[in-house]
Amino acid sequence: MRGVRLAVAVVVAGLLVGGTGAPAGACACGGIVSTDLDARVTGEQALLAMNGRTETIIMRLDVDSVADNAALIVPTPAPATVTQAGPGLFPELERLTAPRVEPGRTRGTDIDTAAAAGAPPIVVAQVQLGPLEATTLSGGDLSGVRRWLDSHGYTLRPEVSAQLEPYLRQDWSFVAMRLTGSAPLSGQLDPVRMDFAAEAMVYPMRMSAAARDPQRVVIYTLAPHRMQRDDADVARQDVTLDFAGALGTGVTDPTLIELSTGNPYLTRISTVITDPAAITTDFTFRRAPNDDSYRRVISPPQPPEPASPLGAIVITSVVAVALAGALVAVLLFRRRSP
Repeated sequence: MRGVRLAVAVVVAGLLVGGTGAPAGACACGGIVSTDLDARVTGEQALLAMNGRTETIIMRLDVDSVADNAALIVPTPAPATVTQAGPGLFPELERLTAPRVEPGRTRGTDIDTAAAAGAPPIVVAQVQLGPLEATTLSGGDLSGVRRWLDSHGYTLRPEVSAQLEPYLRQDWSFVAMRLTGSAPLSGQLDPVRMDFAAEAMVYPMRMSAAARDPQRVVIYTLAPHRMQRDDADVARQDVTLDFAGALGTGVTDPTLIELSTGNPYLTRISTVITDPAAITTDFTFRRAPNDDSYRRVISPPQPPEPASPLGAIVITSVVAVALAGALVAVLLFRRRSP
């Protein structure tokens, strides 16, 4: 990944222009900037696809925050073109990869610090995506990038900004996105699409080492073949294959149709990271040993078990005692009445 420039996607919902900076937490793909110290990403899904030497990442996040300004910082290996993706993409992916329900099955079968002065980033492009403003930045050093973020309302926790340094050393790039509403950032965000030059499929994860809570990420890949993770962290994380198979004729989402051209094989991989501090690398992927189809199998929800005869006897006895007590109280009351 040498010879490319630093790219970070900063998703800002309802940013107050000129407002004070905010501490940043972390989600699986990057860092959250918000005045709400409890702001967190409660769900993260991403679709990855390669077209020649161009990678596409489409992300959807569920964010829980009571603040009216928040940001997400996501590194990408080269300056990205940022657009909006349709809201129907991930529901269709979830439908296509849903587990099969079989009675009797109880589980799936498969599985700081720099000087104040520094080189600032260069603004490469800026586009307006409805209420979303996206600015592509390139170059700069850590102090210059931090000053740019600070001046635009992002104040990163030291442990989060420290995670920018490895990406800067590898010469990645930045994309800064802001929403100009005034409502708190809470709930499901519309998907954001980033297209950028890349030598191989990658999903940025190293900034997540600053996360304070366990992380769960669902990755969908579109490729000519079944894919699997091959980075150094895979053995230390709970990685589960949820689905693998060729897309059929039931695809209706326009983005999915576009990206699956030449990439007909869909793989879904879920990862749970209980110790984010142990993250050392981004997610990388390679072709799996075979293209065998797979769909996770689960059991249907089990109805509650009926009460045992002994439990019924105990309950009946308690009710009987209570009724008897009430009857005695009534009789005593009547006897004491004139």
